[in-house]
Amino acid sequence: MVLPNSMFRRQVAVFLLICCWLTITFPVLAGPASQRHPRGKRHQRPAAPRRHSIKQSGTRPVTPPTPVPQFENGETAREFEENAEARQHWFWFERTYPFQTLDVAARRRAWEQRPLDRFSTRANQGEWTAIGPSPTNSAFPGNWGVTSGRINTIAVSPANSQIILVGSATGGIWRSTNGGTSFSPVSDNQVDLAVGSITFAPGNSSTVYAGMGDTQGGYLGSGVLKSTDAGQTWTRISNATLPAPGRISKIEVDPANANRVYVAQYSSLNGSSQISSGFWLSTDGGVNWTRTWRGLARDLVINPANSQTLYLGMSRVDEPGSLPAGLYRSTDGGTTWAILYTVPHTSGTSDVRVAVTPADSQRIYVYTGGNIGSTFDVRVEVSTNAGAGWTNLGSATLDTGQFGYNTYIYADPTNADTVYVGTRDVFKSTNAGNTFTNLTKNFTLAGGYTPTSSNTHPDQHAFTFAPGNSSTLYVGNDGGISRSTNGGTNFTSLNSNLGLTLFVSYALHPTDAAISYGGTQDNGTQRRLAGGGWSEFSSGDGGRCVINPAQPSMIFTTYVYGTVYRWLNNGTTYNGQIASNSTFGEPSSGARIAFYPPLTGNFSTNTLYFGTWRLFASTDNGSTWAAPAGTFDQTKGGSDVLSALGVSKSNPQYIYSGSSQGRAMVSTNGGASWTDITTGLPNRTIKSITVDPLTPTTAWLTVSGYGSGHIFRTTNAGANWTDISGNLPNIPVSAFLPDPVTPSTLYAGTDIGVFRSLDSGTTWASFSNGMPPVVVTAFSAQANGLIHVGTYGRGAFETQAVVAPTITRFAPIASFPGKTITITGTNFVAGSTQVFFGGTNLVPAASVNVVNATTLTAVVPASGTGTANVNGYLTVRVNGTDATTQNLGDNSTLPCDPNAIFSQFVLLGDITGDGLSTQANDVALARAFTQFQATPSVRQRLAADVVPLNGICRGDGAINTTDITFLRAVSFGQTTF
Repeated sequence: MVLPNSMFRRQVAVFLLICCWLTITFPVLAGPASQRHPRGKRHQRPAAPRRHSIKQSGTRPVTPPTPVPQFENGETAREFEENAEARQHWFWFERTYPFQTLDVAARRRAWEQRPLDRFSTRANQGEWTAIGPSPTNSAFPGNWGVTSGRINTIAVSPANSQIILVGSATGGIWRSTNGGTSFSPVSDNQVDLAVGSITFAPGNSSTVYAGMGDTQGGYLGSGVLKSTDAGQTWTRISNATLPAPGRISKIEVDPANANRVYVAQYSSLNGSSQISSGFWLSTDGGVNWTRTWRGLARDLVINPANSQTLYLGMSRVDEPGSLPAGLYRSTDGGTTWAILYTVPHTSGTSDVRVAVTPADSQRIYVYTGGNIGSTFDVRVEVSTNAGAGWTNLGSATLDTGQFGYNTYIYADPTNADTVYVGTRDVFKSTNAGNTFTNLTKNFTLAGGYTPTSSNTHPDQHAFTFAPGNSSTLYVGNDGGISRSTNGGTNFTSLNSNLGLTLFVSYALHPTDAAISYGGTQDNGTQRRLAGGGWSEFSSGDGGRCVINPAQPSMIFTTYVYGTVYRWLNNGTTYNGQIASNSTFGEPSSGARIAFYPPLTGNFSTNTLYFGTWRLFASTDNGSTWAAPAGTFDQTKGGSDVLSALGVSKSNPQYIYSGSSQGRAMVSTNGGASWTDITTGLPNRTIKSITVDPLTPTTAWLTVSGYGSGHIFRTTNAGANWTDISGNLPNIPVSAFLPDPVTPSTLYAGTDIGVFRSLDSGTTWASFSNGMPPVVVTAFSAQANGLIHVGTYGRGAFETQAVVAPTITRFAPIASFPGKTITITGTNFVAGSTQVFFGGTNLVPAASVNVVNATTLTAVVPASGTGTANVNGYLTVRVNGTDATTQNLGDNSTLPCDPNAIFSQFVLLGDITGDGLSTQANDVALARAFTQFQATPSVRQRLAADVVPLNGICRGDGAINTTDITFLRAVSFGQTTF
């Protein structure tokens, strides 16, 4: 189709901006001059969008619950949520700036070197609880069913079709044992949660391999994981011979040898550059690897009739001789390669996909796209004679939008004439690719967006057949996984409990714990419902969310760039679009606004703040906007944009801003004028600015990237900054929260989970139990201590911040294995409290029962030798926070209670002192001690040495330590207490 001139100009402007960034960011990927991958020219295509382009939506209705941004000329936005290259730019720029690349092993090193809380390795210590979405009620539930996050790969066991594995963008591997009715995460012990491809070994279904790395623009992967129990558990097996991190497009296994594994790795990091990779071969089960072909490898399949014949789709070849992009074949198990099909493109081949079928091993299909002159060409070609000749079938009946982002081709294993192609929709041909029918119907061939006619979420990434039944298909897309049992006529969602939502923002209602909101990647802005369910109420890519503190039922949400919406009744009533690019003086394309721009409030009034390259404010709930400082640029200029805003709750005249290229500024007069406060900060993307709720001159700032401190504090409005990263690992920090109950407790949201400091940032420890090492993008909390986090790939989690518990006494002193003791104190929380015995090697109580906030009982455990474990110390832990450890042999700091003082002591030796008597209560106390002793001599001695209770307490209620001596020996004879 031909785009309207204004729309085409917008599209080209966005494309050129992205191209400039890609040229700078990935210089080595461009290859030598003779083998360049000139991304720029393919942006000249005036019709269907090329790889990672803006989705061609046509007219998308602006009706609740799925509002669509409107531009100043009245045209409807063209699915900006699917501007995948802009989203990839957002994700990668923050992590690479200013170095344009990543340290090869930075993320894994950070995980392995993270400081651990001393309890953090205990499996029963769950600081965080997942709260969904798992799944989400989609924006079009009648068409898509329930949805989740992006699925990159699907594998079904060849021996048991009930076992299904899915690999997600940044949420790890999930496994089903009931045909997809439910799934469970199985790779959360791995630091790497970005999955590119999964395959079962055809000859040994217990063996499964996973190639890691998100090929659609998320995190790079750490190589190859392997399971030997059909996907239940996973181990990273590839050594340094396979470059990591990288992006693995496809992994395959020799049907005759489960230890012979093939990998098509699109790209990897080498030193300080991201480079093309190629084809890799392992003959020892994935440990050691050899590369036999270099370049940008996009697809890989094994000929079903001859496992030594492999087909490799290459969008660029980096071997000597200026070899063309195309399909390459190996007839010796991947050792050597030869060109089989040369793409017709003169430049910019963005993808080469291949399909073969057991139904006809001579039949080969290729699906490819690139520039022919100034035209972007997408086509299906077929060979019926094993590649000796090819026929161009074109793509006239395919929607080729976003070619390269949502792109695959598969041939039916029982019918060579049946072919499936993945684009934004799933297409099917029953006449050998000559014509295709749209099965999922999200888009028309003209680019019109028609979700109310569709039957699964758009943007297809994964496809597979059920073993032995080619009528049963599984498809994976930006909304999760769906299944068809009739060859694609109908699809059913299998997302019943998948928790893979990619949150980019999060907001918790200030008083109602059941209500929260979050913007997500291609699953809209979502709302948590009463009862714990979730619903998508604004479609597309969801950005920041702000709750009006003066009227919490009113919320504000963003799309991408300058689009802002207003909602009433806790998000159930759409109140209109209150801003677009033009509102902020920006063009509809090429705006100097971040892909996910900062939007915030001051948490006390209904004033809103929005950042472009300058600050805009609205005092009437978004109806009007003004820039207090006029055209003053708060960034470094050029392409720099604001990435973070922080406004003081106690004095909204104090406003802080941070930019994507590391400039920090502060205003003390509501934004009318600004002072540069960058000195003392690293040159990194500023991700968050959090102002102390009571002191406007105190703020915390976090940065992304690597190779610097990541958390900084100022106490004088930015005049000076102190790096409080301490022992925090070298990892991007995107979110920050001071504990709402205990100000000296701080939380940092990183790319490998949450870290916590109990001492105002002096030291940090991992605080992620219950949560995988996922990217944390946002915190939100209530004043009562309830904390929520949004993650990029595993939905939302919650924890309850608590005041440190205290211990006032424990009884009885007769504490031997199996004995129940009662502990009194403060701030005990049911379900989050643990009791430990021992001073060095803590041993958990056999059971703990929290009676109420001040009383609990605990059963003394047995130690390794079968003797008692009360050898000097008792620790109570509530939700990760410890009471001061009590030395049971010297509780002189505890209040003295003449009626219960001995319930606070473990007797560690003979009692001496004055005022001894044989009063009845003292004799009874002595008898209580004697029942623990191992020998008659000890019992007799204790029976004679009786201590009166009133001889230990002074008049002021403290313990009279001069009247009693506790020998520090921890045993009587052979028995330890």
